[in-house]
Amino acid sequence: AAQAGDRIPLETERGYHLEFQTDAPLLNRPVCPVDLGFYLTPMAGRLRVAGTVELGGLVAPPNPRRLALLDRGARQIFPRLGSPASQWLGFRPSLPDSRPVIGASRGSSRVIHAFGHGHLGLTLAPITARLVADLIGGRGDPARLAPFAAGRFGR
Repeated sequence: AAQAGDRIPLETERGYHLEFQTDAPLLNRPVCPVDLGFYLTPMAGRLRVAGTVELGGLVAPPNPRRLALLDRGARQIFPRLGSPASQWLGFRPSLPDSRPVIGASRGSSRVIHAFGHGHLGLTLAPITARLVADLIGGRGDPARLAPFAAGRFGR
């Protein structure tokens, strides 16, 4: 964005997950125990426990309390889980107003931005792809994308 002339206050949203090996599926679909604030997702031979949002930047070390929170919550539902087989910390590009940047750059109409979806990147990927394809194909309405414009952050 900066190379195209857009100054965007991009921040790093960090997310954590643990994976547990399972002999048999514990669930047949993703589940979100709302009161615990994370997701349980069955995968081939394992159970993924993911959640939490942390604005910790790129260089701060992982926060073991976040992983412990996921571990405790998973054990409330499945008390016999073994030790986690793996743990992960990932970075997600986010913006202060929680909206992605989608649309043409202010510096060049040949540059189309589509980033900053935070922890909803994969969820919003299909609609974002459609919006970008419509813009490139001349079918999109840039006015409808004004709430997502790079210019909302000023110069």
